[in-house]
Amino acid sequence: MDQVVGILSSISIYNEKWGHGNVRLEDGSLLKCVGEALVGLTEGNRYRLEGRIGHHVKYGKQIAVAAASIDIPCSEDALIRHLRRNFKGCGEVTSRKIVAQYSDRLDDLRNLLVTNPLSLDFSTVTKRKIKVADDCDFESLIYRDLSTRIGATGIRHAILRRIAEWLHAIARCSADPVDEAWKVFSRNPYAPLRDVDGYGFAAADDIALRQIGFPRFHDARLAALATHALREGCEQNGHTFLTLADISDRIVAYDADVSPEKAMAAAIAGREPIILDGSRYYPRYLYQCEMALANDLARRALHIAQPICELDETLLDHEIDAAERSLGESFRLDDSQRKALRGILTSTHLTHTLTAGPGCGKTALMEILVHIVRDRKILFCAPTGKAAKVLSARISRFGLSASTIHSLLEVTDNGFTYNEDNPLDADIVVADETSMDDLALTRALISALPPDCHIIFLGDTGQLPSVGPGRILDSLLELPGDHHRLDQTHRNDGGILKIVQQCGRGKLECVDHADVNFSHGLPAPDDIGLSRVIRTYLAAIESCGIEKVGLLMPRRKGDLQTPGWNTTYINEVLRQKINPDGGRIPGSVLKMGDRIIIRKNLVLEQQTMPDGTRKFEQVVNGDTGFIADCVTDAGGTNILYLLLDLDDGRTIRYPGKALESLGLAYAMTVHAAQGSEYRQVIFICTNGSPAFVHRAILYTAFSRARERLTVLGDDHTIRIIAQRPIPQRNSFLVERTRLAMRKMQRRGYR
Repeated sequence: MDQVVGILSSISIYNEKWGHGNVRLEDGSLLKCVGEALVGLTEGNRYRLEGRIGHHVKYGKQIAVAAASIDIPCSEDALIRHLRRNFKGCGEVTSRKIVAQYSDRLDDLRNLLVTNPLSLDFSTVTKRKIKVADDCDFESLIYRDLSTRIGATGIRHAILRRIAEWLHAIARCSADPVDEAWKVFSRNPYAPLRDVDGYGFAAADDIALRQIGFPRFHDARLAALATHALREGCEQNGHTFLTLADISDRIVAYDADVSPEKAMAAAIAGREPIILDGSRYYPRYLYQCEMALANDLARRALHIAQPICELDETLLDHEIDAAERSLGESFRLDDSQRKALRGILTSTHLTHTLTAGPGCGKTALMEILVHIVRDRKILFCAPTGKAAKVLSARISRFGLSASTIHSLLEVTDNGFTYNEDNPLDADIVVADETSMDDLALTRALISALPPDCHIIFLGDTGQLPSVGPGRILDSLLELPGDHHRLDQTHRNDGGILKIVQQCGRGKLECVDHADVNFSHGLPAPDDIGLSRVIRTYLAAIESCGIEKVGLLMPRRKGDLQTPGWNTTYINEVLRQKINPDGGRIPGSVLKMGDRIIIRKNLVLEQQTMPDGTRKFEQVVNGDTGFIADCVTDAGGTNILYLLLDLDDGRTIRYPGKALESLGLAYAMTVHAAQGSEYRQVIFICTNGSPAFVHRAILYTAFSRARERLTVLGDDHTIRIIAQRPIPQRNSFLVERTRLAMRKMQRRGYR
């Protein structure tokens, strides 16, 4: 870590999160400085800056600041200058009087000005009201104190500000809030983990052990480590619970000297958000979701419902025939489709599933269903905007459209408008791409259904499971309900369909077809290999349009400067080719016109209506689009919002304060592309952990293509990946639902 001391001669702050400026060093030279730690600094003050000094290709030598602290020389003249510059109403005379009071302890005055200037008492030397010039408050001072003490650990300053806010709420009534805040934090740097968004265990552990010298085997650390191991194990691998053996493996991998049993005991004793249910350890929120969903599914399974359609057999056949003709002369239901349709229409179950591979007609069956029960209230939804757009295209002729599940439930800043207390107005809900639904989202959807509402889940068990915890589609198929499987392909996808089917069976031949091309080898990510990918990609988007081309790969993490087959590096290379002249978004690496992906589920306020109600939009991890406009404040340094044109047809206001959740999307991971359709797909296949790179990665990537598929990869590696089964996930939803059903039956539930 490098360190410099100098006077901040200029500074510009962008979006209240990041700044750049110049610091005049003691030898008179200027050094550029950049980083989040510059926020809150005052031009003209002397600072000690810690960070990394490097050379920027455009701006030259600069320091990326990790921590900044006020640096006041311990001399009368320096202290007088600081008082005059930083306190309103404090002139030469008053400054000299204050310094004179501390003449024999100038160090105390300097430390007071650095750590807690608000506590400086001017009443002993003047009757004038004097206050800090930049109107700082104790929360700001706590943040600055944290920045000085632990900013060099690399923790993001946005998170430091959240910690400061959390500490201020605890320490604000003390005589010295800044000192008290540090005492609270240093007593247990793991305590904010429960409440401060973005503050993770790794950062807390680094601060605790390296900066504070916190005891390694303290109960607070052991409890936090156990909670971290449990939550990370669930969220990274899709589990809803872990066994003690699972948690133990993760704890030992993090710190081999920690006893997993003692860590779990400390977590339980410390009332960490952990539920022990039998031998299963749950994060509390997942336990509550699983319990609630199990009870809802149990009630629906035991309820004998009126069928969706109550026509007699002859009239129903007549309606099916008429609906079939409405789709065109070339469309005819096969036996499995007809059987499934009749089953869904006449079943007395409330929960239906329809599973199939690509091209088997799941959505075509829904079109026929809509035609038959056109007098019923039917709602369509999908987990992402892109999947909803694909579904909308199929049902638009009926005057219907699909929405995301979040939009269907009308997300607000306090949850969902539609829930168990305010159910949807619907007779039938059709939910597409169910393999993508996690436990929490499914629970929200099911709880918002009216008691007699039918729900039809559409999905493909071969695709990637949800990013979040749960195995919803598999669990539904194991529970009582009306289940149907389509197995005959109708879509003429030629070679694409053949290799998708081969992949589903785990035996991939890697043979070229008219619409499929295998490279039979993975090129290196050097100039030659990159040129090949870039030429293929540019030709595809010239033919189809960029939103109709998917450049997909398994891996996201990488370095902008290090060549590699990951979306981080490839996106920057492609952006330089496709959007080199886009105007830079202030305080961001993004440019106007960039193709972007949203990497976090967010509820965004769009506008306030005349009656005072606020309109919100939900965006989800994986939504893609383009930056259409950038609206800043009058000074041009703070982004009020970006206008994003999303691929699902929406134009939304995206707040400048959430820019860190936007990334480039010229290239995408397979997970991010799930639920999308592209005319052409270019898939770069790299190997990885079997827990992450397995058959479903290939199946999902291949099945995104509609007209052409190009696969760059080593044939042997591709075949090995195709043989890897989808990893199993821990879930107790099926068993818990059956237990709930038995309890309800004993109570006489009908």
